[in-house]
Amino acid sequence: MSGFKSQIARHRDALNELQTRIHSTFKERDRSDAKKRAWQDACSDFHRFHSEIDTFLEDVTVTTVSEDKQIRQFVFDFLSVDPIYFRSGYEKERLLKLLKPLDLTDAEKAVLRQTIQRRIRSGALREFRRFCQLIPKIQTSEFVVELQAAAKSTDPQVQRRAVFALKYVNH
Repeated sequence: MSGFKSQIARHRDALNELQTRIHSTFKERDRSDAKKRAWQDACSDFHRFHSEIDTFLEDVTVTTVSEDKQIRQFVFDFLSVDPIYFRSGYEKERLLKLLKPLDLTDAEKAVLRQTIQRRIRSGALREFRRFCQLIPKIQTSEFVVELQAAAKSTDPQVQRRAVFALKYVNH
């Protein structure tokens, strides 16, 4: 399989569009029966949505990640895309927790390092701590230097996130 990144991006975009529809119809729902139906339909569409990404997420366990190359590819594509949609943080936390006992390849470690660096620059979400908990397993001297440089950033938020990540570095 060539990868899941485009499927993950489509899944993210579809869910975000459905959620946007809920929010936009919610504001008008009390104005008429038709507007209330539009809001109810938007909610129903959101709750009924299911894609192949949901199926893969349901199939991910420690065993499947360690034994199934396709599932493993999916997990690292998901973490690489780092999609942000309703409940995606919980999914990323679960996936990261499953990776803790596994031996990772250099390419897989690089995906995690890049995602941590991107989160330091752009903003940490609920799963940032789980990413950081993997730092002892994925750290390189270059990565540590990059974290130290970010800890000296003039942007206080970048600085705060980098200092937080550095707490997980093995010395």
